[in-house]
Amino acid sequence: MSRTPMNTYEIILQNPQEGARSFTRWWWYGAAVTKEEVRRELTFIKEAGLAGVEIQVTYPLSEDSEEQGIKNRMYHSPEFIEIMDYTLTTAEELGLFVDLTLGSGWPFGGPFVPFDMAPEILIPYQIDLIGPTEFERDFTTMLPGTPLRAVMGKFENGVIVADTLVDITDHLDVTWLHGWEWGHCLNKISIPEGHWKIYIFITSLYKQTVGIPAPGMEGYAIDHCRKDVSDFYFAQFGEPLVEKLGAGRIRAFFCDSIELGGNNWTQIMPEQFLARRGYELTPFMPALWGDIGDITADIRYDFYKTFSELTIENFFRNFTAWSNSKGIKTRIQAHGTWGDILQAYAAADFPEGETFGPNDKYEVNTVHRRLATSAGHVYGRKVISNETFTWLRVPRFMETLEMMKAAVDAVFLDGINQIVNHGYSYSPESAGKPGWAFYASSFISHNNTWWEYYPILSSYIHTVSAFLQTGDSYSEVAIYLPQSDIWSSMPMAELHLGMKLEEHMGKSLINRVNKSCYYFDFLNDEAITDLSHMTDAGLAIGVNLYKTIILPKVTRLPLDTAHKLLEYVLGGGILIAVSDRPRTVPGFIDREANNQLLDKLMENMFEVETGIWKQVGKGKTILVENEDQLIDRLKESEAPDVTIESLGEEGSPDVAAQTVGYVHRVHEGGHIYFVSNVCGEERKARIRFKYGSRTAAVLDPMTRETVRYVEFPSESHETVIEIAFEPFQSFIVVFGDELFGAGNEREDGTLPTVPQVDRHIDITNSWTLRIPEANFERQLEKLQTWEQFTEVKYYCGSAFYDKKVTVPAIRPGESIWLELEDVREVAEVFVNGSSAGVLWKAPRCLDVTNWLHEGENELSIKVVNLWINHMISPDLHEPKPESPVTNNWPYFTEKIKQIRDKRLYAHNERERVQSLQPSGLAGQATLTIRHGGA
Repeated sequence: MSRTPMNTYEIILQNPQEGARSFTRWWWYGAAVTKEEVRRELTFIKEAGLAGVEIQVTYPLSEDSEEQGIKNRMYHSPEFIEIMDYTLTTAEELGLFVDLTLGSGWPFGGPFVPFDMAPEILIPYQIDLIGPTEFERDFTTMLPGTPLRAVMGKFENGVIVADTLVDITDHLDVTWLHGWEWGHCLNKISIPEGHWKIYIFITSLYKQTVGIPAPGMEGYAIDHCRKDVSDFYFAQFGEPLVEKLGAGRIRAFFCDSIELGGNNWTQIMPEQFLARRGYELTPFMPALWGDIGDITADIRYDFYKTFSELTIENFFRNFTAWSNSKGIKTRIQAHGTWGDILQAYAAADFPEGETFGPNDKYEVNTVHRRLATSAGHVYGRKVISNETFTWLRVPRFMETLEMMKAAVDAVFLDGINQIVNHGYSYSPESAGKPGWAFYASSFISHNNTWWEYYPILSSYIHTVSAFLQTGDSYSEVAIYLPQSDIWSSMPMAELHLGMKLEEHMGKSLINRVNKSCYYFDFLNDEAITDLSHMTDAGLAIGVNLYKTIILPKVTRLPLDTAHKLLEYVLGGGILIAVSDRPRTVPGFIDREANNQLLDKLMENMFEVETGIWKQVGKGKTILVENEDQLIDRLKESEAPDVTIESLGEEGSPDVAAQTVGYVHRVHEGGHIYFVSNVCGEERKARIRFKYGSRTAAVLDPMTRETVRYVEFPSESHETVIEIAFEPFQSFIVVFGDELFGAGNEREDGTLPTVPQVDRHIDITNSWTLRIPEANFERQLEKLQTWEQFTEVKYYCGSAFYDKKVTVPAIRPGESIWLELEDVREVAEVFVNGSSAGVLWKAPRCLDVTNWLHEGENELSIKVVNLWINHMISPDLHEPKPESPVTNNWPYFTEKIKQIRDKRLYAHNERERVQSLQPSGLAGQATLTIRHGGA
């Protein structure tokens, strides 16, 4: 088979574009970095195949120490600017880019942020009164904050009677002590007959500060709803940074996830609410906490819609506008916000998702990934990055390259096309090994045992990302985000909209749609009403053509969206409502008239009974009771873009679809599919592509080879390819007319012939185990992991398993494969002194034909384990300060001690891992001779 690039896709395969490389977060603890170590670590990063770094300057891990060469730097100090300038220069020399978190850790804030610019927390206090009576109260020293608004309403049958609500804010007053403003009070007010409640809304005295920041960045976080505050922050923090370092040297500023504890208010809310919603909020504020009857949900919706607009306009979009004015891009992780989640992600040049936890399995991650990718697809952001490998395993030092490969494939299957490692810890040589490590990350640095093999994974990520950045994402199914339902139901709170959306829609429903082979995007109201246009085939946004839209448990729908959905169905679209049809228009103004209009629209669009299709113009609608009916009706209405069915004796036809997923992109009239088996078992699948063509190629992004050319008969109406996936294996499938030139061997779509096993040579017994670094050697009767030996049970690093093997003559058409049953965790195989390859994921088998010869051969297997056994060793020394004070910064040693105890030392590992983990080789080792096959 020809290996010469014949077309664009083989060029991408063999020479993926540089912009598709992954990069890494790089923690600088206390900015205690040296020029020598910065250059050394940037060189490691370059050699690993990474494109650049995102510097995040965070908490210090050590006091200043001249002996150890550690000097913490105050943020923005001359010494800090000097080392940043050196880092940028060195990165430029190495061809690496530098991103920077525009702050220290998260959220944005610092010592220059005044109290009145910090995030607000509004607290409701209730006073029950029985009238008629007179009431007054001095709140001095009673309330931990400032009374902002006061409202009174009559309480009947468990709710406040909306018509009785009265704004009594003018009765709030200040109390004085010797001429000083000392507190607040409510002046005398007449209470009519009956049961009344007075609500006193106070802004809390206690406001969020930046969490464990770098030296010099301690202080209040900023209010993300006010443009004057974000402008102030950029002027105080960002402008001097850009001026001192020079424009154009930082590629992008980064905003980490929005983690604003308790933030539920902003001081500009009343005036902005009136301007945007058309009525005064204050009289209705009890609805933000309690029940004031039918209008409660409408007031809450209007509140959160206003909150959303303020955050997106004044922070997210303002952040990008300011950065772009400096020639700098932005990356934004929008999860954690209460705002319209797609708008928030789309405010960035590069929307960024996040993955944390043991997510090395195939499932939709709505909260932190699919929302980000949907924003990119809908708002035209070509590159969508993802913070990857956070908390991949708890405790730390348990993550393997195999886990990381599975995790990154799950990320790709959610539509991400650039990977950000989480991550790389700066660590001085004086810290030894494993050195400094971030408490929440996978340990992806030069100090890890398997680092020398990480470039294999890095190269794979680069190749897949290159294909996933080619062309445009394509989807035919959309799921409408029920943001109105969430905003209408939530009392004032630190609302994490993404989490609430997933909870409302149902994680199971979302995954079942996806695993039924209906790849989908989420749509918000703006996408439907403003960003789309109608075609004969469906609702179009970019190249996406949404033929089916799902309304998951949507009861509240803006009227503009409802009208656009009706137009969509009349034009030929399919609309499926799950659980209920929309019944209410959110918002207080004109609520009754709007609800009547919506009711008529919905009556015209849906049958009253569930499970019955209704023809509406050229399209159709249906109301289904549950997700089982949803999946049945989806299959009934429109074939999936891709259908994945099991082959062989694996059970039901959809077994493969539970672990094998796909992503579809359109490029220059051709179609690119990434298909991946995120599973530790083999899968044989028959994959039917709706948008195929006469020719296709199956590409292996791991080896960067074309493994099959497929040609379909001209009379065929189907493009079906059978693919055998090894555990954790992925392919790129490319379609295009006359895609490949002459001289390329072509097949039909069926599985190639499998090589036959001729015979086995058992090599399990009689090995020598060598660990040079520990001065250890042992003769083994059979393969055995080394933690079983007292002398090296806590050893972490490299070991060698050696033996001589005798093989027969290799006949034409035969191949010899080394198969290892149990590898902990990475094994490099040397045959007669030459490296034959690396076994780092299942299946642990390797073609060693070209390295063996007839007769006796030297076989040496280098194995590296994980750091976990070292971390749980009882001999691990974790020094404690000798005194509460020191002559060096920070002078009080308790501050550093607390950080190290919680975030650096191995307490968590020792608590969670009670036994030593296997290290090395065990089980069967076999040389298998195969013949035949294609």
